Amino acid sequence: MKKYLIAAGMLGFIIAVCVFSNIGELYALPLQTPAAFLAGMPYMTCNAFGREFILIQPSSTFFVYLLGVIMMALGAYFLKTRRGEKSRLYLGAGFILWGISALAAGTSYQAFGYELKCRGREYCLFTSNWELVYMLLAAYCINCVMIAVGYETLQQKGRQLIIKFAVIYSLAYSVYMLAGSMIPNRFVISYEGFIAFIGINFVIMFIVNVYQYHVRKDKFNRNMIIIWLAFIVVNAGYFIYLYSGIAAPLYEHYGIWFNANDMLHVLLIAWSVLIFFLIRNNTGNAAGRRAAS
Repeated sequence: MKKYLIAAGMLGFIIAVCVFSNIGELYALPLQTPAAFLAGMPYMTCNAFGREFILIQPSSTFFVYLLGVIMMALGAYFLKTRRGEKSRLYLGAGFILWGISALAAGTSYQAFGYELKCRGREYCLFTSNWELVYMLLAAYCINCVMIAVGYETLQQKGRQLIIKFAVIYSLAYSVYMLAGSMIPNRFVISYEGFIAFIGINFVIMFIVNVYQYHVRKDKFNRNMIIIWLAFIVVNAGYFIYLYSGIAAPLYEHYGIWFNANDMLHVLLIAWSVLIFFLIRNNTGNAAGRRAAS
């Protein structure tokens, strides 16, 4: 019953953020006209439902949507093979949420970014409700994975502590986002604000896995350490590419569109494949085997 109440609460906050957000006059800085927005990227036009749509960054849209589909498939695999293990139940739920969040992100940052943030406006907006939903779902995903790690590696007392932390932190982030979208506050509803709030989850999971591997010398904790280190490499690759300045001349001189977000999404696709091969058969320790009901 509790998990259904929590799921209903998460859905309620997502709806509340979409309904009560006050981001309609929060413009991207520096100010950018719709024409200037399109001038810096590839786009295509299509007609549907009796009107013309502009779809931006087709190749980027492909990569982020592919990431979403792969993450949802990974989540579905863990749910299908959960064998009564709550660790796999929460891994499955977490990765499905991650996949949905990637689709929401791709809809606003890529595919329909012009339609959502620029169409019919003098200047383009800073964000959209789709991006707020993406960050909420990503936060819920990360906390689901944290609960899965707790079920797999910790005994009763430690497990209850990490579950309470994940639930309370999800609630806190939901309130944080709702308040930030209503004020609105540019930092709170930005990706940087998301990382500032949620980064502690990764630190806690890494510490738990390192300590438990030191105690147990088991495959699950060893492989989770590899996964977190690989995640650091993924993000390092993103920032190295971002600040290298390669993307702009690559598009200007060769017509090849591959920006920092594309690098991140391609690396995350590789990371999701790594997750599958490292932990697909390495859950189900005594600490994590509980009826998934």
